[in-house]
Amino acid sequence: MSTFNELIDFTRSTTGTYLDSVVYGDELVTNGDFSNGTTGWNFRTETPESGRARLNNTSLGNITYYNQTAVGEVGKVYVLTYDVLATNGETLALQQATDLPLDTTTTGSKRLTFNWSRISGALTIKRLTSNTDVTVDNISVKEVIGGQVSGTPLLKTAAINEPRFEYDAQGNALGLLIEEARTNLLEYSNQANQLSYNADGAATGVDTTEVTSLAGSGTVIKLNKTSGGYGFARVFYGSTTNAQTLSAFVKKGTARYIGFRQLASPSTHTTFDLETNTWVQTVGSTSRGYEDYGNGWIRLWVVSDDSNSKEWASLCITNSGGSESNSETGTVYVYGIQRETGTFPTSYIPTSGSTVTRTIDSAVATLSDFYYRQKNGSMVVEFTSKYNASTELFKRVCEIGNTGTSDNRILTYVKTDETKLSSSVRDNDSPQYSETLTSSLPNGTGVYSKAAMAWEINNAHAAFDGNVVGSVDTDVSLTQTRDTLGIMRSTTGTTATLTGHIKSIQYYPLRVADAKLETLTS
Repeated sequence: MSTFNELIDFTRSTTGTYLDSVVYGDELVTNGDFSNGTTGWNFRTETPESGRARLNNTSLGNITYYNQTAVGEVGKVYVLTYDVLATNGETLALQQATDLPLDTTTTGSKRLTFNWSRISGALTIKRLTSNTDVTVDNISVKEVIGGQVSGTPLLKTAAINEPRFEYDAQGNALGLLIEEARTNLLEYSNQANQLSYNADGAATGVDTTEVTSLAGSGTVIKLNKTSGGYGFARVFYGSTTNAQTLSAFVKKGTARYIGFRQLASPSTHTTFDLETNTWVQTVGSTSRGYEDYGNGWIRLWVVSDDSNSKEWASLCITNSGGSESNSETGTVYVYGIQRETGTFPTSYIPTSGSTVTRTIDSAVATLSDFYYRQKNGSMVVEFTSKYNASTELFKRVCEIGNTGTSDNRILTYVKTDETKLSSSVRDNDSPQYSETLTSSLPNGTGVYSKAAMAWEINNAHAAFDGNVVGSVDTDVSLTQTRDTLGIMRSTTGTTATLTGHIKSIQYYPLRVADAKLETLTS
């Protein structure tokens, strides 16, 4: 049986983030607590002191390190955990193809999730600065194994051309993530000092590791409001009337309310109650939502798609009414702020100094790679979708066609200017079968639909969520051959990409009966 990677040609010219469901492998470090002296370790100039390791300033400068052999494997993801017992605030690094700084500026338990890129496979920790004096203990390395049902949620980054099979926070498979191109227009998505705060000093923001980020390591932004006054942390970006979506991952500290603002006026924030998980103030947004990401993190987003002027990416510790200046106090943790043009949020795009574009996902299959019959067949697709019903043009759920021409297509797509699906068969650019589903297509995260088409000469029909649509078309010639399957895109290009998840595709090399179509889409 062929695997997904053998059947599907998947491309995306940039990286892309997604929520995975992971478990952790066996411990790969020997004697990580140094209770057995130097066993398993190679100390160059130092020895453990009382069951721990100290990397300090010596005449050898910054090359002092210790080495645990045969740990990592190139291409796999690992988590390194360690305790910092004493520090002068300097930084160590995990040696990889590019050294990865370790958090040793403060004492406490630390964590780093990373892709192994060091060919030697050895665990090497070294000093980055010559005045380092850091004592560490309880060093652990475990492989992070993704794609596990009922695992632990972890925000991961897929490499260029790597498919993203996404899970929800409970470890349920969502399917293959397909997205249109989007740009995070904020130049710093996760850096506290790049946000502006009111001069009254009531609210401040710092980068912290007090809580674990969604990515398993690194810092998050801690917003802290200590007194009555202004509670915002924001970026001013000028004025635009285009549809904008502002999103961020948020974790409750001691504050109850967090508000998002985009409009130039009024200054009221669309406000979320972190205790009840409800929106309590909707002024300033045309739509809004949230999604659970696990470990206390939720992703909030607000959309403004009207013609009102928008000029702020603002997050605010506020009251239930959304006021910028209020008497509330407390803390909220924030990770991954994103502003994108569009009427719904897409996956997080990290930035650090410039805007970043995540390019379009493309998934196609060559029909000759599996048993495809040209004159008859059936296709059932289970999917979720997000789209702008007023402007999207023929966004595809799936399409069987030809790479060189749009004349010969069997397709299901979102009908222009409607929240409905249409299915059609075309031969020589002539619609031989066309039917619009009468019920509205769900448009949102986590809402799945099943769409099916069945065709043979003079006998074509479609079904949607357990119901066949219209009547059988008895005038379908099917004279042309087809060579490509487009998954949430057309077969001639990626301009018709539908954003969402594909959970399953079933193909039958025969025209199944209408009653079977109803069963397959129920």
